[in-house]
Amino acid sequence: MEKQLTGISGEFFVAAELAKRNYQVALSLGNAKGVDLFATNQITNNTYEIEVKTLRKKPNCFTLNTRRIKNNSIYIFVYLNEENKSPDFHIIKGEELLNNLNHYYGSSLSTNRETVNHGPLKPHLNKWEIIY
Repeated sequence: MEKQLTGISGEFFVAAELAKRNYQVALSLGNAKGVDLFATNQITNNTYEIEVKTLRKKPNCFTLNTRRIKNNSIYIFVYLNEENKSPDFHIIKGEELLNNLNHYYGSSLSTNRETVNHGPLKPHLNKWEIIY
């Protein structure tokens, strides 16, 4: 139950951030495989498929199987942080992840549980500008 609540929390936080930036946002609520949100930029009319991965605290790693990464999707890794602190959002394109698997995954690439490491995500903190 806690894992499900964590995931839903992250999706709602991302949806709120996108709405604040004038995006139309639709949550898939599990009805679209590999897509948590659809976001449309009101100015450019570009639509994005967004996958949200959420953890409660740093510096844990995010489980994401490399076979599920889509080149054209946006991946937002969310740390919820403590109750009275805003979440941290690390925003990256699927293409960037796929082109640099060793950098983002490190030694987890050779395991049954592939995880995106915390350190390589740091430069992507609050990079909302990649979603235009």
